[in-house]
This record gives sequence, C-alpha cells and structure tokens, in this order.
Amino acid sequence: MTKNKNLKIIGRIALFIALCMFLYAQIAPSLNSSKSNKSQNINKKTFEPSFSEEGKGYFLNTNSDTIGNFKIELAETSKEIQIGMMWRKNMSVDMGMLFLMPEEKIQSFWMKNTFIPLDIIYINSKNQVVSIKENAKPMNESPLPSEEPAIYVLEISGGISTKLGIKPGNIWKWQRI
Repeated sequence: MTKNKNLKIIGRIALFIALCMFLYAQIAPSLNSSKSNKSQNINKKTFEPSFSEEGKGYFLNTNSDTIGNFKIELAETSKEIQIGMMWRKNMSVDMGMLFLMPEEKIQSFWMKNTFIPLDIIYINSKNQVVSIKENAKPMNESPLPSEEPAIYVLEISGGISTKLGIKPGNIWKWQRI
C-alpha cells in the first residue's frame, strides 16, 4: 500500500510540474513580445506620447491680471524630466508641461528629439518667472540655461509667451487636478 501512495504522490508531482511547464510555455512568449513591441513603438517615427492633463496653471502680470491659462502635464520623476516633450509632434496653445525639479538651481534644457518649437519658462521657488527661452529650435542639442536659479520649468508652444505678454517677474500659479 505504501508503494501505491508513493506512486500517487509522484504522479501528482509530475502532473503539477507538467501543468507549470504548460503555463510557462503559454505565458512567457506574451511577456517577451510585449516588451519588444514597446521598444519597437518607441523607435518608430509614428510614436507620439499622448498629453495627460494633471494640473492647471496661469500667469499673473505685475497688475495681478491673468495673462494665460494652461492645462499642464507634470514631469516629476527623473525619467519624466529626462523625456519631457520629446517625440511630440503637436501641442495646443493652452497646453504645457511643468517640470518639478528636485532643487532650485540654474536649470538647463535642450531640444533633443523635440519636433516642435517651444518657449521654455524658468520659474523660481517664489513662483516668479526668472527667464524665458523663446521659440527654442526643434532638434537642437545646444544647452538653454536659465539666467537665475529655478525650481520649475514650464514648456509651452513656441511664440506663446510673447503673444500673451509673459515676462520675467510675472507670477506663476498652478495646482494639481
């Protein structure tokens, strides 16, 4: 009788191992193909990240008049900050990306893999605009540093800061939604 029990136990173990191998064979290819599909999509010229509205912001001029309202996407993690507006091919005039930098210091951005002209607005911890790089040229890898320390950097469509009258000294207000 112990021989039968041992055979039943061995049979159950063999069945369990066979079931695990079957499940692995079914699941493993889909895990590998989804990773390769993502990397293939990023390399395609048609890849474009979608805008994710995570906040709202606006500027106040020296008279405390609102001079521009924006829907904003936040870049908070080091990866989000590094990628920023890369691979985006269009941007509405009321849209922006707000970079929440880890510390207030001279910030420097570039336009690598960025297909659209941008205004890069540097903002200090007092929420004052300290400098603006207007109409930054797409695909240009030259550094575009702030003129003073900044903790926030807002990227908006190129030419909009001039059109709205956004200048150093203006106040930036924003909130998450």
